[in-house]
Amino acid sequence: MTLSPCERAKQSILEEFEKFRLKIEPTEKEKSDISASNNKMREILKNSAEISVVDSFLTGSYARQTMIRPLKDVDFFVQMNYGAHKNDNSMQLLHKVRRVLYKAYPTTRITITLPCVKVQFNYCYFEIVSAFAIEGNEDLFKIPANEGIGWQQTYPKIPNKWMTQENKKSEGLFIPTIKILKRWRDIHCPQLRSFHLEMLTRMAFDNYTIEDYAGGVWAFFARTSYLLDLYKDHPFVPEPGRDNAYVDQYLYANPFLLAAVRQKIKVYFVFAQKAFDYMQKGQISFAKQAWSKILGSGFYTPLTLPSPFSSLLMPSAPISTQTTFPTFLSELLKKKNDGWNA
Repeated sequence: MTLSPCERAKQSILEEFEKFRLKIEPTEKEKSDISASNNKMREILKNSAEISVVDSFLTGSYARQTMIRPLKDVDFFVQMNYGAHKNDNSMQLLHKVRRVLYKAYPTTRITITLPCVKVQFNYCYFEIVSAFAIEGNEDLFKIPANEGIGWQQTYPKIPNKWMTQENKKSEGLFIPTIKILKRWRDIHCPQLRSFHLEMLTRMAFDNYTIEDYAGGVWAFFARTSYLLDLYKDHPFVPEPGRDNAYVDQYLYANPFLLAAVRQKIKVYFVFAQKAFDYMQKGQISFAKQAWSKILGSGFYTPLTLPSPFSSLLMPSAPISTQTTFPTFLSELLKKKNDGWNA
């Protein structure tokens, strides 16, 4: 069976996405190092005479399997015995945990960076959070506040649960798409917090039927661009398990940061749409270059080709005021799907 130019382009691009996904996965050695460090610290903390530990577990991107290379932080929760530490304030507890770890790792940089103790290994760092379980709710914990002496409540296990559910619903596309988007974030938009990106990706998957990584990345930019225009002055991404708390509150607390992130999303939405346009025309190299503008040179590096992107640094023209943004998105999605099914 002879493939059309569009089908050949789609096949080639999806192969490129799969190669890229494998490139950004933590290596087996990195995973082994994290596991070894985690197990050692668990034993150190558990066997210490200075503190009393009930349980410990990994959270964050590593536990949710959304961590990418190069490695950054691994989140490590340590549930303390409330009876033994009820008279310790948050800073006293953090200093105790730091002392215990410093005795075991005297040459390692170990600092208190609220709300955690940060242990800087040569391959990544661990953020160790001291926590008390809240009676009557197995998911709720009390941890040191982000500023000063005090406490805050958090649900460290809930994101892990919904991440597993979302990935199952998408037949395994959700987590790898988040990893791919995290590479875009690391290169182009570090102001966007990692967990915030995960929640925005969830909103894109809830709104569109995603069939592959390219479609997932496109949907993220399409949906996020629309939502940031819709919610101009107040947060809209609820924090899992918490009432009246928003993952994107930090963004709306800083108008300059919000404007910068909104503009970045719009710019890279243009690149994503251009990538699909080139694919529909069967222009494989140009399509791959468009994706590399989003995901970096690790995605695709052409040998020698003229760049078609000098006019893509900003959207060439504003969206017509006579077309609503949701309608505009629907037209783009229809165009993409028509091209792929040609």
